[in-house]
Amino acid sequence: MKVYNSNDILVAEGYLVSNPNFVPKGEYKETELDRYKRSVDFRITNCGNRYEIIFNKPVVLKETRSIKRISSKNSYAYLVTEKALESLKKQYTHACDF
Repeated sequence: MKVYNSNDILVAEGYLVSNPNFVPKGEYKETELDRYKRSVDFRITNCGNRYEIIFNKPVVLKETRSIKRISSKNSYAYLVTEKALESLKKQYTHACDF
């Protein structure tokens, strides 16, 4: 970039440099955070009266009053209480997804 003064008028000339890390619009480039979220056992995706957790691996939990399965056969999503969540955190790796 060049900046110079011409007749008391500041003039700036700029140019673009190609960036090798540039991601074009519409393309997806995986980030380090994406890789981390995929590497943990489960992600906490929602919180309220109960927490929604989704396992990245096929894990089937026994349904109790504290743990309720909320999805189909091929997905491993559950609603859990705070106490059950704390217990699961001790057994599995986890990450928040919100």
